[in-house]
Order: sequence, then structure tokens, then C-alpha cells
Amino acid sequence: MPIQFATKVKGFLPPTNLLPLLVAYMLDSIAISSYWIFFSVWLNEEIITPEAGYQFPYLMLTVVISVPAFVSILGSSFFSSFSDKTGKRKEIMFLARILLMAQCILLIFFNDTSIQILLILAVFSVHNVFYIMHNALITIICHPDKRGEVSSFQMLFASLGWMIGSSVSGLIYKNLGMIGGLSIGAGFALLTGITVLFSPTKPDITEDTIVEADQPIVTPTNAVSQIKPPYPKIPATEMTIKSKNYWQILTQKNILIFLVMLAIIDFGTGPFNAMASVYLSKVGLTDDFIGISNMIATFLGMIFQLFIGKLLDRKGRRPVFLAAMIGYPIIYLLIYLLSGSWIAVFIIYSYPLYALRNPSANAIMSDLTDEKERSRGMSLLSFEQSIFLNTGSFLGAFIADISTKGILILPVFPLAFGIITVILAFFFMKETNRKLLKGMIPGLTQKE
Repeated sequence: MPIQFATKVKGFLPPTNLLPLLVAYMLDSIAISSYWIFFSVWLNEEIITPEAGYQFPYLMLTVVISVPAFVSILGSSFFSSFSDKTGKRKEIMFLARILLMAQCILLIFFNDTSIQILLILAVFSVHNVFYIMHNALITIICHPDKRGEVSSFQMLFASLGWMIGSSVSGLIYKNLGMIGGLSIGAGFALLTGITVLFSPTKPDITEDTIVEADQPIVTPTNAVSQIKPPYPKIPATEMTIKSKNYWQILTQKNILIFLVMLAIIDFGTGPFNAMASVYLSKVGLTDDFIGISNMIATFLGMIFQLFIGKLLDRKGRRPVFLAAMIGYPIIYLLIYLLSGSWIAVFIIYSYPLYALRNPSANAIMSDLTDEKERSRGMSLLSFEQSIFLNTGSFLGAFIADISTKGILILPVFPLAFGIITVILAFFFMKETNRKLLKGMIPGLTQKE
């Protein structure tokens, strides 16, 4: 009996070879949440104000926050290609966290104008490559049949870190100001980089298993002819010795459709995402309650991760992804309708939208790419999010500046674009879990 209980408990724990990366993700979330939750509030209240001469303060606020994300794409694309060729993923993650530490330190001493802050954020923005490398390496060293579960473990540890950081972020900002938050962020960024270096770079399972799992699925012609809707047709392809470049990966039909759906929802979410803390402040939440709302959301996200990973691997990516997309229009509709009650907004905002979306998106992209393309595939996810989240934020910020409703107009964007994404996902999103597809399609084999 004790052995059976121990076996069940072990089934809920991550493999030991993943622990350095998962702990690093937790420390990174503490670093970011220590200051980022109130970063836009600080800019809005002390730096970018109408009194300082800004005619469109919300738009300028969005420029400072969003432009560095566009700059980061250049560095991230270089490091992603470099890591696929050399395998030096954890070394790049260490460098990325040293850059984050440097960024925090510079912001402590140079924060008098929006131009100073923008330049520092932009120059050191390549630190975002950490997440691309993390997604790539952890899906390489894990068991190929448990990528959904591993993506869920990532969100579990990230949520734990964000919960710890957000639970004290309000106190830090109130008592130590933004300087205090940036100081704590710099310290935890260094710890994150050091922890990453303890990660292995190779899986514990045999190489043959990995090769089989990461090669494209080949479907015999006669098997394809027998497939009936709603099962997707999987074209017969030959394994190429040379890995694909960015354009070849992007133009694969299944990847392109997937990224388009994510782009639509991110474009709509962008305005609210960039100024969420400012919005919450405007509807009546105090600094303490803004921090608490983030803490509750991440705590609920942690609870979700206890079963989301197993659902992704056992029931499929498609149903989890659909559920994630449906949450967007529902949540933002409620926020818009109940914006007059800060208590209602506080409760609704505590729902963790990321908890379904992020692990399902990472698992889907890992399904659609092989090991030699994994970093570039994950970087496409990051590029899409950076481009469309921030492009949408510019439009939303400008409309908030000129609208009579002001910043209260922001929930309309994710509501409208969320409905479009749900419709597209329902009709065009196909299952990508290879293990499930092999059971669904007679004659489906892997190329040897």
C-alpha cells in the first residue's frame, strides 16, 4: 500500500532532470513580478503624465513598454538559430538573465525621462530569449510522450514564482517604490541564471526514442485515403537531413494556421495586457489589491497545472486550446459590463487565462517541430506574441486617449477578437498529439 501511494505521488512530480530548469523558471517569475506588475502604474503616475507635457499619455506609455519587444525579435532570432546549430541553450539562458540583471540596475540609476527608460528596455530586451530557450530545452530533455505535462509543469513553477512575487509586490512598491522592486528583480535574475547552469542538455531516455518521437509523421497513401472527418489528413513527407529555416517552418500550413489564431487573440489582448495594472487602478483597486489579484490568479493557475498537463497528453491539445480561447471573450465581456464595481473586476481578473493557453500552445509547437528546429519553432511563438500583443496595444492606447470612456474601453478589444479566434479555432484547429493520432489513424507509422 505505501509503495502504491508513493508511486501515485511520484506521478504528480516532475522528473528530476527537469528540476533545475523548473526552479529557474520559478526564480525568474519572482524577479519579474517584483517590479513589473507596478511598472506601468509607476510610469503612468510619475513619468508619463499630462503634467509632464504628454498629449497622449496612454500611447506614450504603450510605446515605452511595447517597442522593446519588437527590438528583442532581432536578438532572439539570432540566438534561436545559434542554439539550434550549437545546442548551447542553457548558456544563452544564463546570458539572458545577466542582461536582465543589468537592465534592472541601469533602471535604478537612469529613470528620469521616458526616453532613458525606453532606451534601457530596448537595448537589453534580448533577455526575453530566456523563455524561447527554456521551452526548447525542456521539451528536448523530457520524455517525448509527456510534453504536454512538462509544459504544464513549466506553468506550475512559473505560477508559484509569480504568486510569491505578486503577493509582496504591493508592499514593495508602497514602501520601497520602483527602486526597491528593481533591486529585488536584479538579485533574483542573477539567481535564475546560476540555477540554469545546473540543467542537463540531453534526455535521460534513449536516443532512439527521441529520434522516433521528433521525426515527422509519415502516413501511407492508402491510410490517408481511409481517413474520414473530423480526423486531419497528414501528408506524406520525407525526413530531411538539414533542418528547416524560419521561413520553411512558418509556411507549413498547420503551423501558419496555428500562429494566425494566436495572432488574432494577442492583437485583441494587447491593449489590456500593456496597461492592466493601470486599468485596475482606474476602476478602484488599490496597490495591495492589484498585487493580491495577481497572486490569486497565479495560485489558481498552479491548481490548473496539476491536471492540464495530463489532459494535454491523454485527451489531446485541441480541446484544451479551444477551452483556453473560449475564456477570453467571456472574461473580458464580464470585466467590461461590471467595470463600475471594483470588487467584481477584482474577482473576474483573478481568473488565470494563461493557465490553459500557454501550456497548450507550447505543447502544440513542440508537436509540430523536431529537435533541430525546436528553438526556432518556439521563437516563432515568442515573435508572434511580441508583434501582435504590442501592435494591438498601440491601437488600443490611442483609442483610450481619444475615447470618452478613456481606459475603460480596453476590454472591448479582447472581447471582439476573442470571438473571432474561437470561431476560427473551432473550424481549423486540428489535433497534434502524435500518440493520439497514431491511435486514431489506422496504418500511421513513423519514418525509420
